[in-house]
Amino acid sequence: MARIGGANTHATLNAAFTELAMPPASDEGTKNERIEGSFAQVPDSDLHTMAKRILAAGQATAAERMGIEDLIWAESSPPEIPKRVRREVARALDLEHMTPSETRFMAMLTRFWVLGGELSPLLESFFGGSGPSLRTNIEQHVFRNPGDWSAEELFEYLGAFEAGDARFARFLEAMVSADVLLDEPAQRRLVETINQRVRSAAVELRETGTEDG
Repeated sequence: MARIGGANTHATLNAAFTELAMPPASDEGTKNERIEGSFAQVPDSDLHTMAKRILAAGQATAAERMGIEDLIWAESSPPEIPKRVRREVARALDLEHMTPSETRFMAMLTRFWVLGGELSPLLESFFGGSGPSLRTNIEQHVFRNPGDWSAEELFEYLGAFEAGDARFARFLEAMVSADVLLDEPAQRRLVETINQRVRSAAVELRETGTEDG
Protein backbone atom coordinates (compact mmCIF):
# COMPACT_ATOMS: atom_id res chain seq x y z
CA MET A 1 0.00 0.00 0.00
CA ALA A 2 2.94 2.32 0.58
CA ARG A 3 3.38 2.65 -3.19
CA ILE A 4 0.20 4.69 -3.33
CA GLY A 5 2.10 7.49 -1.61
CA GLY A 6 4.81 7.55 -4.24
CA ALA A 7 2.29 7.69 -7.06
CA ASN A 8 0.15 10.46 -5.55
CA THR A 9 0.26 13.86 -3.92
CA HIS A 10 -1.64 14.72 -0.77
CA ALA A 11 -4.32 16.25 -3.00
CA THR A 12 -4.89 13.05 -5.00
CA LEU A 13 -4.65 10.47 -2.23
CA ASN A 14 -8.36 10.31 -1.41
CA ALA A 15 -9.19 9.75 -5.10
CA ALA A 16 -6.66 6.90 -5.14
CA PHE A 17 -8.26 5.43 -2.03
CA THR A 18 -11.67 5.51 -3.69
CA GLU A 19 -10.35 3.60 -6.72
CA LEU A 20 -9.13 0.85 -4.39
CA ALA A 21 -12.33 0.69 -2.29
CA MET A 22 -10.60 2.37 0.67
CA PRO A 23 -12.28 5.10 2.75
CA PRO A 24 -11.05 8.71 2.67
CA ALA A 25 -8.42 9.63 5.23
CA SER A 26 -7.80 12.70 7.31
CA ASP A 27 -5.90 15.47 5.54
CA GLU A 28 -3.48 15.63 8.45
CA GLY A 29 -0.22 13.72 8.76
CA THR A 30 2.28 12.37 6.25
CA LYS A 31 1.18 10.43 3.20
CA ASN A 32 2.18 7.15 4.83
CA GLU A 33 0.17 8.04 7.95
CA ARG A 34 -2.85 8.85 5.81
CA ILE A 35 -2.48 5.56 3.92
CA GLU A 36 -2.21 3.60 7.19
CA GLY A 37 -5.24 5.46 8.56
CA SER A 38 -7.34 4.66 5.49
CA PHE A 39 -6.30 1.01 5.37
CA ALA A 40 -7.05 0.56 9.07
CA GLN A 41 -10.68 1.51 8.37
CA VAL A 42 -11.20 -1.12 5.65
CA PRO A 43 -13.54 -3.80 7.05
CA ASP A 44 -12.62 -7.43 6.47
CA SER A 45 -15.68 -7.83 4.24
CA ASP A 46 -14.19 -5.32 1.77
CA LEU A 47 -10.70 -6.82 1.55
CA HIS A 48 -11.67 -9.13 -1.33
CA THR A 49 -12.90 -6.19 -3.43
CA MET A 50 -9.86 -4.17 -2.51
CA ALA A 51 -7.50 -6.98 -3.48
CA LYS A 52 -9.18 -7.38 -6.88
CA ARG A 53 -8.89 -3.64 -7.52
CA ILE A 54 -5.20 -3.68 -6.62
CA LEU A 55 -4.70 -6.42 -9.22
CA ALA A 56 -6.74 -4.55 -11.82
CA ALA A 57 -4.71 -1.39 -11.22
CA GLY A 58 -1.43 -3.27 -11.77
CA GLN A 59 0.05 -1.83 -8.60
CA ALA A 60 1.64 -5.05 -7.34
CA THR A 61 4.93 -6.72 -8.22
CA ALA A 62 4.75 -10.13 -9.86
CA ALA A 63 5.37 -11.87 -6.53
CA GLU A 64 2.78 -9.72 -4.75
CA ARG A 65 0.27 -10.32 -7.54
CA MET A 66 0.74 -14.08 -7.22
CA GLY A 67 0.24 -13.91 -3.46
CA ILE A 68 -2.97 -11.91 -3.79
CA GLU A 69 -4.29 -14.16 -6.57
CA ASP A 70 -3.61 -17.27 -4.51
CA LEU A 71 -5.64 -15.86 -1.61
CA ILE A 72 -8.55 -14.93 -3.89
CA TRP A 73 -8.52 -18.19 -5.84
CA ALA A 74 -8.33 -20.30 -2.67
CA GLU A 75 -11.77 -19.01 -1.69
CA SER A 76 -13.30 -21.05 -4.52
CA SER A 77 -12.12 -24.32 -2.88
CA PRO A 78 -10.25 -25.62 -5.96
CA PRO A 79 -9.88 -29.39 -6.37
CA GLU A 80 -6.72 -30.87 -4.94
CA ILE A 81 -4.09 -31.96 -7.46
CA PRO A 82 -1.40 -33.91 -5.53
CA LYS A 83 2.29 -33.43 -6.28
CA ARG A 84 2.52 -37.02 -7.50
CA VAL A 85 -0.12 -36.34 -10.15
CA ARG A 86 1.54 -33.07 -11.10
CA ARG A 87 4.82 -34.86 -11.74
CA GLU A 88 3.08 -37.54 -13.76
CA VAL A 89 1.58 -34.79 -15.92
CA ALA A 90 4.93 -33.07 -16.36
CA ARG A 91 6.72 -36.30 -17.29
CA ALA A 92 4.12 -37.05 -19.96
CA LEU A 93 4.42 -33.67 -21.68
CA ASP A 94 6.64 -32.86 -24.64
CA LEU A 95 7.85 -29.27 -24.50
CA GLU A 96 8.36 -29.13 -28.25
CA HIS A 97 4.66 -29.81 -28.83
CA MET A 98 3.67 -27.24 -26.19
CA THR A 99 5.77 -24.36 -27.48
CA PRO A 100 5.10 -23.66 -31.18
CA SER A 101 5.09 -19.93 -30.34
CA GLU A 102 7.72 -18.56 -27.99
CA THR A 103 5.89 -15.25 -27.64
CA ARG A 104 2.59 -16.84 -26.70
CA PHE A 105 4.11 -19.41 -24.37
CA MET A 106 6.25 -16.85 -22.53
CA ALA A 107 3.28 -14.50 -22.16
CA MET A 108 1.33 -17.35 -20.56
CA LEU A 109 4.19 -18.18 -18.17
CA THR A 110 4.49 -14.51 -17.21
CA ARG A 111 0.82 -14.54 -16.28
CA PHE A 112 1.23 -17.33 -13.72
CA TRP A 113 4.83 -17.30 -12.49
CA VAL A 114 7.58 -14.95 -11.35
CA LEU A 115 10.13 -15.08 -14.16
CA GLY A 116 12.18 -11.95 -13.49
CA GLY A 117 14.21 -10.49 -16.31
CA GLU A 118 12.13 -7.34 -16.69
CA LEU A 119 15.38 -5.37 -16.78
CA SER A 120 18.07 -5.70 -19.42
CA PRO A 121 21.09 -7.88 -18.49
CA LEU A 122 23.19 -4.71 -18.09
CA LEU A 123 20.72 -3.14 -15.66
CA GLU A 124 20.27 -6.43 -13.80
CA SER A 125 24.03 -6.51 -13.27
CA PHE A 126 24.09 -2.84 -12.22
CA PHE A 127 21.37 -3.39 -9.63
CA GLY A 128 23.00 -6.49 -8.21
CA GLY A 129 21.25 -9.29 -10.06
CA SER A 130 22.38 -12.73 -8.92
CA GLY A 131 22.74 -14.26 -12.36
CA PRO A 132 20.44 -15.03 -15.27
CA SER A 133 16.74 -14.69 -14.53
CA LEU A 134 14.36 -17.61 -14.89
CA ARG A 135 13.00 -15.89 -17.99
CA THR A 136 16.47 -15.85 -19.55
CA ASN A 137 17.05 -19.50 -18.66
CA ILE A 138 13.74 -20.56 -20.17
CA GLU A 139 14.49 -18.69 -23.36
CA GLN A 140 17.92 -20.36 -23.46
CA HIS A 141 17.05 -23.95 -22.50
CA VAL A 142 13.55 -24.30 -23.95
CA PHE A 143 13.69 -22.21 -27.13
CA ARG A 144 17.33 -21.56 -28.09
CA ASN A 145 18.44 -25.09 -27.26
CA PRO A 146 15.38 -27.36 -27.45
CA GLY A 147 15.88 -30.53 -25.47
CA ASP A 148 18.02 -28.98 -22.74
CA TRP A 149 15.09 -29.04 -20.35
CA SER A 150 12.24 -31.50 -20.01
CA ALA A 151 8.74 -30.36 -19.09
CA GLU A 152 9.36 -31.75 -15.61
CA GLU A 153 12.45 -29.56 -15.23
CA LEU A 154 10.52 -26.52 -16.44
CA PHE A 155 7.72 -27.19 -13.93
CA GLU A 156 10.33 -27.57 -11.18
CA TYR A 157 11.97 -24.23 -11.93
CA LEU A 158 8.59 -22.50 -12.18
CA GLY A 159 7.56 -23.80 -8.77
CA ALA A 160 4.54 -25.57 -10.26
CA PHE A 161 4.85 -28.62 -8.01
CA GLU A 162 4.61 -26.47 -4.89
CA ALA A 163 2.01 -23.99 -6.17
CA GLY A 164 -1.54 -23.78 -4.90
CA ASP A 165 -4.09 -26.08 -6.49
CA ALA A 166 -5.98 -23.23 -8.14
CA ARG A 167 -2.83 -21.81 -9.74
CA PHE A 168 -1.73 -25.20 -11.04
CA ALA A 169 -5.19 -25.94 -12.49
CA ARG A 170 -5.35 -22.55 -14.18
CA PHE A 171 -1.84 -23.10 -15.51
CA LEU A 172 -2.94 -26.36 -17.15
CA GLU A 173 -5.99 -24.65 -18.63
CA ALA A 174 -3.82 -21.85 -20.02
CA MET A 175 -1.34 -24.27 -21.60
CA VAL A 176 -4.05 -25.85 -23.74
CA SER A 177 -5.86 -22.63 -24.60
CA ALA A 178 -5.98 -21.02 -28.03
CA ASP A 179 -3.91 -18.17 -26.62
CA VAL A 180 -0.96 -20.59 -26.58
CA LEU A 181 -1.82 -23.30 -29.11
CA LEU A 182 -3.46 -22.10 -32.32
CA ASP A 183 -3.88 -25.61 -33.75
CA GLU A 184 -7.05 -27.30 -32.44
CA PRO A 185 -5.82 -30.90 -32.92
CA ALA A 186 -2.71 -29.99 -30.94
CA GLN A 187 -4.93 -28.59 -28.19
CA ARG A 188 -6.98 -31.78 -28.04
CA ARG A 189 -3.91 -34.03 -27.96
CA LEU A 190 -2.44 -32.05 -25.08
CA VAL A 191 -5.75 -32.09 -23.21
CA GLU A 192 -5.97 -35.87 -23.51
CA THR A 193 -2.37 -36.33 -22.36
CA ILE A 194 -3.08 -34.23 -19.27
CA ASN A 195 -6.45 -35.82 -18.55
CA GLN A 196 -5.00 -39.33 -18.61
CA ARG A 197 -2.96 -38.32 -15.55
CA VAL A 198 -5.22 -35.94 -13.62
CA ARG A 199 -8.32 -38.16 -13.69
CA SER A 200 -6.78 -40.14 -10.83
CA ALA A 201 -7.29 -36.95 -8.77
CA ALA A 202 -10.96 -36.83 -9.86
CA VAL A 203 -10.45 -33.79 -12.11
CA GLU A 204 -10.19 -33.27 -15.85
CA LEU A 205 -9.97 -30.56 -18.47
CA ARG A 206 -13.21 -30.03 -20.37
CA GLU A 207 -14.24 -27.78 -23.24
CA THR A 208 -16.83 -25.40 -21.79
CA GLY A 209 -17.18 -22.93 -24.64
CA THR A 210 -15.40 -21.22 -27.50
CA GLU A 211 -14.03 -17.76 -28.13
CA ASP A 212 -14.05 -16.27 -31.63
CA GLY A 213 -14.87 -19.70 -33.12
